Amino acid sequence: MTRKVAPIPKGYRTVTPQLVVRNAQAALAYYEDVLGAIVLSRTVAEDTGLVLQAELKIGTSVIRVMDEMPAFGIFSPLGFGGTAVGMHLYLADADEIWQRAVAAGSGILVPLADMPWGERYGKLIDPFGHVWSVSRRIAQIPASGSVEKTSQTTGFSVHEPRADNVDQTFEQVMTQQPQALGADTQAA
Repeated sequence: MTRKVAPIPKGYRTVTPQLVVRNAQAALAYYEDVLGAIVLSRTVAEDTGLVLQAELKIGTSVIRVMDEMPAFGIFSPLGFGGTAVGMHLYLADADEIWQRAVAAGSGILVPLADMPWGERYGKLIDPFGHVWSVSRRIAQIPASGSVEKTSQTTGFSVHEPRADNVDQTFEQVMTQQPQALGADTQAA
């Protein structure tokens, strides 16, 4: 008798993010150290050592990670010079994770602070070019439009959070000088 196979693997949701990175082995170690991720599986190409697919669990979420493969048109954010996608983490220990991420080489895009929409929130870019926002809820905000009114008085802008900063962003530095990551984070 054949067993019925579930169309969605246990622990997965309908949408599963997949991060493409340069040096997936280093990225997996980074996500373990900084985010407390657990590596569930890892499939490595025998000939190149590239990670074809790895599964991470962060809290209750599964994320896949793989090495970039330019020959197949699969690029990391560093290959494009930026990313159009960000990952958001709700964490009880947002401040602790934030400090670990910054200490491990993440660049700050939006400083971690209490925000008018009732969250302690900040945005980082990791050494592999992926953008992560980190937050934890700190207040219940009514849906009466008070968020828009409050945000105008705090000086916070979601459109240009670094518009007044003359320093280059981490992302700009990394796309101009990819060797700044070091040989240990470059694809083999």
